[in-house]
Amino acid sequence: MKRFRFRLEKVLDLRRMSEEKAQRRMAEAQRARALQEEARMTADSALANQISGLRAERSATFLVGDALTGVRYGQRLRRELADADVRLERAVHLVGDRRRELAEAMKQKKSLEILKEKRFAEHLGENQRIEQYAMDDEAGQRLARERAVNG
Repeated sequence: MKRFRFRLEKVLDLRRMSEEKAQRRMAEAQRARALQEEARMTADSALANQISGLRAERSATFLVGDALTGVRYGQRLRRELADADVRLERAVHLVGDRRRELAEAMKQKKSLEILKEKRFAEHLGENQRIEQYAMDDEAGQRLARERAVNG
């Protein structure tokens, strides 16, 4: 029986490596997105705390300089929140890009795996035909010998 050899095995190995790389990149993008979500939540919380602090101070007596400092701090927190929103949006888009790359890599690998399975089935069929031919030939020779002896 002839051994099966898939001629595109090296290409399939490259596709597997490409898929693994895409999986790693996807995981990195997801981690980055999670970090950006956390940073955005932290910035949002800081702004909410600052606003509630200003409201509390408004009811008490405070100095104008303290109020200006609070307003400036609030402005800075709003900028940080806006920046966090932009970074989070980029991270979300990156995850989408990585997801598409991973899907493409998986599709390319799967197509070669299907081709390999098809070639293996053809190989098995060919080996079965060869074995059947050999058995039929042997049976025919045995029958011819028996007829020659009996005949």
